[in-house]
Amino acid sequence: MISFQFCAETDNVVLFNRTKMDSLPAHISPQQLKGVLDLSRMLAVTTDLEVLLDHIAQAATSLLDCERASIFLHDAQTNELWTKVALHSHEIRVPATAGIVGQAFGSNIAIHVPKPYEDPRFNPEVDRRTGFVTCNLLTAPMVGIDGRPVGVIQAVNKIGDGYSDSDPAILQLLADHAGVAIQRFHLQQAAVERESLRREMDLAKRVQEAMIPEHPPEVPGIAVVGWTQAASLTGGDCFDLWTMPDGRLAIFLADASGHGIGPALIVSQVRAIIRSLVEYETDPAQLLARANLRLCEDLKDGQFVTIFLGILGSDGVLQWTSAGHGPILVRPTATGPVETLDTPTYPLGFSPQWPATAGEPLQLDVGGMLLVATDGIFETFNPAGEQFQSDRVIALLTDGVNRNPPQFLQVLRTAVDAWRCGEEPQDDQTIIVIQRIV
Repeated sequence: MISFQFCAETDNVVLFNRTKMDSLPAHISPQQLKGVLDLSRMLAVTTDLEVLLDHIAQAATSLLDCERASIFLHDAQTNELWTKVALHSHEIRVPATAGIVGQAFGSNIAIHVPKPYEDPRFNPEVDRRTGFVTCNLLTAPMVGIDGRPVGVIQAVNKIGDGYSDSDPAILQLLADHAGVAIQRFHLQQAAVERESLRREMDLAKRVQEAMIPEHPPEVPGIAVVGWTQAASLTGGDCFDLWTMPDGRLAIFLADASGHGIGPALIVSQVRAIIRSLVEYETDPAQLLARANLRLCEDLKDGQFVTIFLGILGSDGVLQWTSAGHGPILVRPTATGPVETLDTPTYPLGFSPQWPATAGEPLQLDVGGMLLVATDGIFETFNPAGEQFQSDRVIALLTDGVNRNPPQFLQVLRTAVDAWRCGEEPQDDQTIIVIQRIV
C-alpha cells in the first residue's frame, strides 16, 4: 500500500515521498477507500480511453472535494504531457519536463502548491484565457505496474480551506489505480492492433500467393518454372505465367522498390493492369506504357517498379521488353554461351512520358534457356559481405546444359542458400526459368 511522509516544504511547495507500507494510512476514511475501490472495479472493465479517463477525473473531484481535475498523459513520441481529460477546460500540452506537472511526472513525487500564482512554474495563461482563477493545486504522478510514469493527475481548487494532510495520500492512491488502468488499456490496444495487423498481413499474403500460378501453363514445346520467396510476410516481388489468346506464353516478373505490404500492393496492381489489357494489346512495350500511365497517378515520389514482360511462342521467338529490370540471362542454343540482354528502358512510375521501347526479338533454339530473376538473387550477400552476382548464375547456366528448368531452379536455389551460410534473405527472391524443348 502507499502512504506519504512529509519530505520538504519551501515557501510555497510541499513535496510528498511515496513509501511502501503494509497497511493503508489511517487518515483515509472508509468512505474514501470505498470510492477508490469502486473506481478500481469500474476501471477494470472500461475499454474506452475517454470514458476511462473521465471516470478518473470525476472520482478525483468527488474524493477530494475540488472544483476541477485534469489528467495529463505522456506522449512518448513528442515527450509531452497533454490533457485527454480536463474537466471544464480545453486540451493543454506542455513539455514533459515543464511546470508543476512536469516535476511531478519526472520526480515521481506528489506536489502540493497552496498558492500557484506565487510559484514560478505555474503558467497563468490558461486562467487569463478562460477567466478561471486557480487557487491551489495538488498533483500526483500516475505510474504503471512496472513503476514507470504514464501521466499525471491534477486536482484544482479544493473547496474550503485548502488541501488537508490526508489529501495527497488519497490522490496518489487514486493515481496508482489510474496508472495501472491506463497502462492496461495501452497494452490491450497494442495487442488488438498487433492482431489486426497480423490478420491484414495474412490476408495480403494469401492474396499475393493466389496470384502465383499453381501450375505453369502448357504451351507446346516450352518448359517453364517459377518460384518466389518474400523477405517478410509479404514481398515486393511478383511473377506470373499465362497463355495468351493466340496460344503463346506470357512471362511477367515485377519488383517494386522496398518489400512488405506496400510494394506487394503495387506489383499486384501492375499485374492486374497488364492481365486486363492482354486481350486488346499483345506488344510488351505498349502494355507497360499503359500500365505506367496508371502507376504515375498512384505512386508516391520515389516509388518505382522494374518489370520484365515477354511473350514466347512455340517456335522459340521471344518478344520482350524490360523496364529497368536486369540482368536478363539467355542461352539461345543448347550448348552455346550465355548472353546478358541489355535493359532497353527505365523503371515504371518515374514519368508519364515513359519510352515504350522493346528489346530486339530473340530466337531460342531447342535446348535454349531464358532466366529472369530479381536482385534478391544476384545481390545476396555472404557473411564476408560479397554479393552472389550474375557471374555465378552464368557459370551455373553454362555448366547445366543437361538440366531442365525445375532441375536448374533447384541448383540455383541451393547455391544461393549456401552462399548465405544459413542467414535469412534480406530481400525478396524470384526466379523464372524457361526452356524450349522441341
